Amino acid sequence: MKKIFLISEYILPEQNTTGYLFHKLHVNLKKHYGQQLKLIVKEDAQHAIEKDAILIKNVNLNKKKLVQRLVFELIISLRFLLKIIFNVKKGDTVFSGTTPVLLLPVIFFAKKIKGFKWVLLVHDVFPENLIPAQVIKKNNFFYKILKFLFDRFYAAADKRIVIGIDMKELIDQKVNKKDSIIIQNWIDHCDIAVQSKQDNPILKRLGWENVQPVFAFFGNIGRVQGIDNIIRALEKIPIGQRPKVLFIGSGAYEEPLKEMIVKLKDDNIKYIGPLDPIRKSDGLNACDVAIVTLADGMYGLGVPSKAYYSMAADKPLLAIMHEGSEISCMVNQLSIGWAVSSGNPQQLAELFLKISEDFINDKMSSPRKILIEHYAEPIAMEKIRSVISDVH
Repeated sequence: MKKIFLISEYILPEQNTTGYLFHKLHVNLKKHYGQQLKLIVKEDAQHAIEKDAILIKNVNLNKKKLVQRLVFELIISLRFLLKIIFNVKKGDTVFSGTTPVLLLPVIFFAKKIKGFKWVLLVHDVFPENLIPAQVIKKNNFFYKILKFLFDRFYAAADKRIVIGIDMKELIDQKVNKKDSIIIQNWIDHCDIAVQSKQDNPILKRLGWENVQPVFAFFGNIGRVQGIDNIIRALEKIPIGQRPKVLFIGSGAYEEPLKEMIVKLKDDNIKYIGPLDPIRKSDGLNACDVAIVTLADGMYGLGVPSKAYYSMAADKPLLAIMHEGSEISCMVNQLSIGWAVSSGNPQQLAELFLKISEDFINDKMSSPRKILIEHYAEPIAMEKIRSVISDVH
């Protein structure tokens, strides 16, 4: 019997967003395929993974440091390669994401050796995402080599699933085909509670539970989120007129964020650090408006999953990104918030003030209702099973 192998670095909702998405996918596919479905995943010292999984031994290195991250990627990917070669047979189907990044060449070469089918779920576009992260320049010779190679790795998949209209445009161009399948990220709205502001422990601790609107950024504070654009916009608003803005999360950019907030000298702007994953609903409900942002230059390179989480908490979105991006188009078409281009702090500052002035009178659709109708987990799972059936 031909098998289906779900291959991922993360598989548990307690780990991160990738873990949450692949956990939901694994549970759903297991119900449909039973013992035909096999799991190859990196081990987790803190959380138990199902006993039938084929585990990849972890590497204890600091992934926030570029050199250590590279070493981590090399070792982990080699271990994935060995597990795939020894377990996947000709005619089987492999379903993978795009992390760790060297998993793509691993599956590319393993596919040539073993002759299995490959469905690739694209969450990240490498190496293009290195440019807005300011890791490398577009005219760098090493970047050109990476792009030449990874264009072929992405193209080798039998089916490519992308998570947004802008990503489809980029991936189709990257692989010189026009067959990418759009399936947006999936969220089970039942996993996110809806709270009143008066019941939110974070806002109560800050004394902001009776103030509106409160804006909040909740998630990875990384190099490609465009955090500095938010701060520059707030700098353009005089003290006393700035809205209350809350930052929650951690990442490579958190130290610069702390420094910028100190320089603002404004109690309306707060950073409270990361939250335990079990308190996700508290973080998502600690606002009236959820900020969803990507840095300038990120068009087509990612779709912030935090948008769907905030919709599950019934929060309107302030989308700060390219006007043609998946989230900006969704916000405008479905009337669940506001959209503004990234890299334009003056325009963002004006929008902050406009939202603050009009918030009480603004009427828009319920983001949670829109999520349930258009982006619920069962909708995505049915589409993914259809894609797998086409190749398996």
